[in-house]
Amino acid sequence: MIFPVFVTLYGLAHVLIWHVLTAGLGLPWPARLGLGAALAGLGLTPFLARRLDRRGFGILGRVFSWIGYTWAGLVLLFVMARLAADLVLAVSFLLTGAPPAPAARLVSLAITLGLTVALALYAFIERSRIRVETIDIPTTKDVGPSGVLCIAQVSDVHIGSMNGRRRIEALLKRLRDHDPDVVVSTGDLIDSRAGLAVPVTEVLSALKPRLGKFAVIGNHECYAGLAPALAFMERCGFVVLRNCAVTVPGLRIVGVDDPVAGRPGESARNEVRVLRGLSSDGVFTVLLKHRPEVLPGAETRFDLQLSGHTHKGQIFPLGFLTRLYYPAHDGLFRLARASYLYVSRGTGAWGPPFRLLAPPEITLFRVGPGRPDPGGQLAPVVSLAPVGAKEGSAPTVTAFSDRRS
Repeated sequence: MIFPVFVTLYGLAHVLIWHVLTAGLGLPWPARLGLGAALAGLGLTPFLARRLDRRGFGILGRVFSWIGYTWAGLVLLFVMARLAADLVLAVSFLLTGAPPAPAARLVSLAITLGLTVALALYAFIERSRIRVETIDIPTTKDVGPSGVLCIAQVSDVHIGSMNGRRRIEALLKRLRDHDPDVVVSTGDLIDSRAGLAVPVTEVLSALKPRLGKFAVIGNHECYAGLAPALAFMERCGFVVLRNCAVTVPGLRIVGVDDPVAGRPGESARNEVRVLRGLSSDGVFTVLLKHRPEVLPGAETRFDLQLSGHTHKGQIFPLGFLTRLYYPAHDGLFRLARASYLYVSRGTGAWGPPFRLLAPPEITLFRVGPGRPDPGGQLAPVVSLAPVGAKEGSAPTVTAFSDRRS
């Protein structure tokens, strides 16, 4: 359902671009037809890039990825810029009471193109500026002799045609600067099959935090091919947690598969099984789960859930759309008296090499007794349907309170 809607909107955006350019420039019909053919060809390049990647055409796939995904991002930015230009003309009409002059079309086109270029440059730069978010998580549980445990989360790195070795080296430098006790990846470390060929296993495996590196699979690991993606992650030094838990000094880490990896409803059943099997031994428990969904009642069985997937929309205003499905969309949320959900904006970028008002992040969690309470916002959290519910049923929304009374 989502894909046909996307293709329809994407096609309409190209029609809008064609109309704006032909009207603004006053092109004759032969030129209009040529422009239409060029726009149709550019519009198809993202789909062609995906096909080339699946067929194993490395260099050619990379070239078409940069052309196609950059173009797709520019299309969105052009539409936004056009709406802004139309708003300027509408205000001008209201103030003067006169209809726009013929020259206004050319002025509007110039404003649109100028805004598009400015937004694209800003969004391209923002994509490369990884922010380090530091969050204190208070707990009464023993987290080891140091008294404070530092957990670094990366998510949605999307290693592939658009995110290569240089970006990974920059990411690792930021991680080493903060020297976390443990590093976790909450899915989509790999973008596609092209990511499996990026020479980063050596540099990633060289990162050796004191308590290790742990990861769960996201939907893109499944798209890239689950078996080779798992082998890639293990070569990078990650312990991949597939519906299981592991305990290290002062910390228990639980990892569950993304729903794409199994049959409908299987992911929820596996999560319930794993969480119910945990012993109540007073160990601080972190749940790694790619999508920011919380099963009803699960919030009492872990202390902190780390998720990603939403990218905070990645390019404004797409965040308004992703928030419709994932109300717990970005940042820290309180689930119970002493449990939290954190949703990362993502460390890399998917598709277009742009991030607009959704900068990438590495998140550092400082866990320990006496840490200041971060006061995570209370909000509804999209939950998977309860185990045993009819397959294909819509997600439910459960509102959690902090239960302090």
